[in-house]
Amino acid sequence: MDTLFLLLQAVAVISMAAMGGIYFVFSAFVMQALAAVPAGAHAMTEINRVIVRSLFVPLFVLSSLLALFLLLHGLLIPFSPVLFSGSLIYLIGMLLCTGLFNVPLNHQLEQRLEHDPDRRFWAHYCRRWTRWNHLRTISSLLAAVLIYSA
Repeated sequence: MDTLFLLLQAVAVISMAAMGGIYFVFSAFVMQALAAVPAGAHAMTEINRVIVRSLFVPLFVLSSLLALFLLLHGLLIPFSPVLFSGSLIYLIGMLLCTGLFNVPLNHQLEQRLEHDPDRRFWAHYCRRWTRWNHLRTISSLLAAVLIYSA
């Protein structure tokens, strides 16, 4: 059991760090580049369409399921506050944030794209989406560090 747990913990750390890296790329420069070009909103909607058919989704699901497993494992005796905290940070800061903020903004962007000639919604979208994405980046990377250290 210890070997299986260590394997799952290692996969969790790697998958969470990978998710943090993906989010970091968007926060660090992709969103700035998209905001600077006239077709940025169209490019972002295409990214949103492609990403749900890519390896991103299995990585997203795997890391979330592992976080849930580690959260539950962290509650067992002996209680592991570091493991529990890392998992909780990931589930709230990455998974919940994605579902409550980033994905709904993506849907709003797609719906408003043709009816936003002055690009006001696009500017609003870039600010809000990137702000929430910063939280996903930090949460993913912090969770990976905490779970690694547990």
